[in-house]
Amino acid sequence: MDDLVFATILASIGALLLWIFVTFAYAPYASRKEHAQPRFVRDGSGTVREKGVGVRTCPVCGETLPPGALVKSKVFGKPGSDQMMHIFGCPYCWPDNTEYRRVCPVCEKVLPREGYLIARYFTKANHRHVHVLGCSGCRRG
Repeated sequence: MDDLVFATILASIGALLLWIFVTFAYAPYASRKEHAQPRFVRDGSGTVREKGVGVRTCPVCGETLPPGALVKSKVFGKPGSDQMMHIFGCPYCWPDNTEYRRVCPVCEKVLPREGYLIARYFTKANHRHVHVLGCSGCRRG
């Protein structure tokens, strides 16, 4: 009988702790504005950056980018048509920073200093999307 009471008390305490965590820790984190769908803008130099605050990572080195950090890239083609993009890296891995490994997400080989990622750049009415196809070593074009 004492074991049943003890188990009931432990289960109640566990449920209370779970409720406290969800209410005060997880819910505010999940509802923050920076976790919403990001919007991307292209400035005059062809660099694609995120508008507003959000959590992003560099596609080349995988490092988490602070708000406002730009990823160096070039877009080829006319807007509204099929566009290709060369992604060189973020301030952590481009141009001369050797502390961070520059890795192709497709072939998983280390990119040389002059290497870049090749990606398709899609633009729709309210959405912009980048799809990495490979790197300058594993994919030509």
